[in-house]
Amino acid sequence: MLGLIAGVIVFAEVYTAIATFVWSGSLQSATLAEVLGLPFWLLAALVVLMALGTFWLVRRLEPKAGAGLCR
Repeated sequence: MLGLIAGVIVFAEVYTAIATFVWSGSLQSATLAEVLGLPFWLLAALVVLMALGTFWLVRRLEPKAGAGLCR
């Protein structure tokens, strides 16, 4: 939580110096699929696979991390 607050404060302080860079892009309404040059369905499938992989990994690591807390 402190990192989030610190990031907001730092961004607010340096925004005037980087404003021209922030608004220099001409992406307008580009989607992530367009930027990466992938079909939308493929990008959606990759996101689902990443989420399932993350859930699987957390499920495998969670008992090991919890075991150390009970000692």
